[in-house]
Amino acid sequence: MAALHHTLPSPAPPPLRIRDLGPADEALLDSLHAALSPRSRHQRYHGAKPRLAPRERAYLAAADGRDHVALVATAAGAPVAVARFVRLRDEPRAADIAAEVVDDRQREGIGSDLLARLARRAALVGVHRFTATVLSETGLRRSLVQRGWRVVEASGPSATLEIDVWSLLRPR
Repeated sequence: MAALHHTLPSPAPPPLRIRDLGPADEALLDSLHAALSPRSRHQRYHGAKPRLAPRERAYLAAADGRDHVALVATAAGAPVAVARFVRLRDEPRAADIAAEVVDDRQREGIGSDLLARLARRAALVGVHRFTATVLSETGLRRSLVQRGWRVVEASGPSATLEIDVWSLLRPR
């Protein structure tokens, strides 16, 4: 008699809750950082970053809703992703963006969703352009270019890209 083998479907991940990140969320940032692989931390910070220094943690949590806007996605109370923009002081209509998504939830569109939400918020506070500095060695640069980002500077191991905020708001 042949054995029957059944593959059970994987349980669906818990639903995401997205909210503003603020100064009270420093511990949440530590939890997210600890959940990233060393490779993901390297890609996000462009170097080894085993832990956040207190000063970095305070800066990253100091979102003000206008010049520094940060969103956090949580699932079952645990942080899954953070994305932020910080307005450039010398170019107030531009902001630098950054995001991190825990490894086991990457490729689900969470980062793209957070970026679209940030674009809406940016448009409301007068930010018209996002910039991002990424490592050239990763596939992120190529992926962003395919999505309409423009390379404005490439030097050494990194590249700076930019995109008009409004183009992130268009349906794809």
